[in-house]
This record gives sequence, structure tokens and C-alpha cells, in this order.
Amino acid sequence: MGVAKFNGLLNGCPNYRQVAVTPDTFILDYSPWVPEFIDGLTRPLTDEEATAGTYQAPIPPRIAMTGTYDEMMAYFEGDQVAHYSGGPWAWMNDGGPIVPPTEDRVARMLTGTSHSPDEVLEFKAYGTRLGTIEKIAVNAVMAGCKPEYMPAVLAIAEAGSCVGYSGDSSFGHMYLVSGPFAKEVGMNCGFDFFCTGNPANTSLERCCQLMGANLGGCEHGINMLERTGNKHWGTIFAEHTDTPWNTLNVHYGYEPTESILLAFGAKVEVIPFQNFEVVNARDLEECQAGTPAHAVGAFESNTNANSGILILAPDTAHLWAKKYPEAATMDTLEQYFMDNVMLSTDIKYENYWWLKGNAPPEDWVPGTAGFEPKFASSNSITIIVAGGTGDAWSFGFGSPYGFRGGGGPISIDKWR
Repeated sequence: MGVAKFNGLLNGCPNYRQVAVTPDTFILDYSPWVPEFIDGLTRPLTDEEATAGTYQAPIPPRIAMTGTYDEMMAYFEGDQVAHYSGGPWAWMNDGGPIVPPTEDRVARMLTGTSHSPDEVLEFKAYGTRLGTIEKIAVNAVMAGCKPEYMPAVLAIAEAGSCVGYSGDSSFGHMYLVSGPFAKEVGMNCGFDFFCTGNPANTSLERCCQLMGANLGGCEHGINMLERTGNKHWGTIFAEHTDTPWNTLNVHYGYEPTESILLAFGAKVEVIPFQNFEVVNARDLEECQAGTPAHAVGAFESNTNANSGILILAPDTAHLWAKKYPEAATMDTLEQYFMDNVMLSTDIKYENYWWLKGNAPPEDWVPGTAGFEPKFASSNSITIIVAGGTGDAWSFGFGSPYGFRGGGGPISIDKWR
């Protein structure tokens, strides 16, 4: 019922009737609830229910509270009310200590952008929400960001991928920065780029999580119902410039001097360093570097994700580009995956995630449908160069939000 109420408020309709049904997904008989359904649909409206107009959420005060550091922490943690099957969770932080968002600190953070503190930015993903530049700066302060990080913070906010998902799947969010901005602020693109320790990567990831809770409407047990959760919730790193191909900013039509953010959403998951676990290496030379054919096997190992992420360490990218004609350019490598990553149409017809809009033909006989390309277009595949020296590669699944929602890569420079 919390999910229904949340979506009602999100759409400006706080008063509508609900019937609580058991969360058991295998229930087959709904007859015990039929009387409640009928009553909810036929009972005359109350005065409150008949009220016309659109609900407007109250605007919180600009200054939330004053007090000591301990009092501030207690305020931002809140009551830590737990979902019946998990928790407890903090209210307005990520569960850890935060930097107090004092007026002075927020003012310093706002020096990282030329945009007005009163400017309103829309968070677009699973529903539209609004936040001012100042409120975004508050979350950046809490996360430990530096003022020079603000253009990336605002690009993340524009992506909307920190907005909660009203479902029960382990959705994640991941970000990639391509262009000079990454070096300017000292983002990690090499050894251990997925690990903690780099101030820019770590604080930007925290900022995403905080914006999700405080501006994007993410609430545990309401619109974050993941049974296990997803470790990629705001993961961010930079693209390495030591690449045999165009960097992604150029690949997507920007100038080399321009910086962009790619925001990956939906079922984001990246599996570190794999090759022989998906396709056996034929000799020692292939053992760590793998081959494009290994990546094909990796992409085919997931039957319900129609997008792919391939991360190559710089040495591996150069080796592939030199050794395999299909990897001569990023475009040829994308086309290779388009032509060779196949999905059984039996799996397509039988798999839950593919049912909508992919009903099998009436004469379909299981085991006879053959194969078809898994990816719809080259935009479904993102090839990233990142990592330390030596051969390694990782693969995963997830698509840039821009390509899901039509926005494309997001300019970081416009937020300077």
C-alpha cells in the first residue's frame, strides 16, 4: 500500500481507496478480497475524496534545523523506521556521518557553478521531481563534495537516475564521465576505479545516494523494494584517455575538449574481470586478455538484459585493436557484437522480461524458433576503456538513461 500511496502523491492524487492484498506473488485466488474491491469501487465519496484540485506537497523550510553536530546527525538520521522485512534506514543520509550543510558551506559549494541557486532542475526518470540548485548543493556538501565537483553533481541530477523506482527489482544506477573534467577534479579511471579511496569518485557516489533520498523520493520499503539490493547505486568513475579508439565524448559527437556524463539505469550490473568463466581460453595468451569472442559469450550469458557494457583495461583495448580486425575501431567492435551476440527466440518468448510486446506467433513450436540478434542497435552497447596496467576486462548490463529516455549523453560543461 505504501507504493500505491507514494505514486498517488507523486501524481498529485493523495486520496484514493486501497485494498491491502497479501504480498505473496504466487497467490491464485483473490476471492477473499473481492468484497473489499466492490466496496471501494461503489461506496459514495466522502467530502475529502470529492475535493477537487491537484495535490501540492508542502515546501520545506530553507533552514531545516540548528544545533550541535550530534543533534544535526540525529536529525538527518531521523527515527530510522524500518520496513517490516528490513532496515532500519536513515531518513536523510546514507547511514554514515555527513558534512553539516551550513549556509557558509552551501555558499562555497555554489561557487562551483554559474547557475542561480533558485534555478529549478527537473529529476526525470521514474516520475518527474523538482529541486533547486541550492538544494542540490546542500546534498553535495553533505556528501563531502568539493565546489569543483558541482558541474558533475548537477549533470547527475539532470540524469534523474537517482529517482526511486516503484517496483521490487534490484535496479541500480551507474555513471561514467568522459572528457577533460575527470582529470580536472582528479577522478579515478585506473587501478581500483570501482573501489573507495578516491575523493571525487567516492563523494560523487554519496551525493547521488543522498539526492535520491532527499530530492528523488527514494524510500526503503516504498519504492525501493529490492529483495537483495544492488551495489551499483551511484557508482561513478572516469573513462581512461589511453585508448586506441575515440573517447566516448567524441564517439557521441562532442568535441575532445567537452565533457559528458553517461548515466546507466535499469538492471545495471558489472561483473569484474571475466573471460574463462564464460568461454574457455584456448591458450595462455588468451587467459587474461580474452578475445572479442569471449565478450560475445559473456553478453549471451544473461537472457533478460537487452543492453551491454564492456570495460577494457587500456592494455587490453590496445591489444584487441591491434590483433582483431573487428576491434579496429569502437564502431567496428560494436557492429561485431551486434552481428554475433544472439538470443534464442525460444528464450525470448518464454522469458518473463520479454513477454510484453513479444508474444510468440501462433504456430510457434518450442525448440524450433532459432536465434536473432540480442541488441536492438549499437546504442545498446557501451564500450569503456578504464583500469590499471595489464590485461583485464569486465562485462555487464545496463543502458545509458539518455538512450532509454531519448536525452542522450549529458553535458557537464553546461553546468559550469
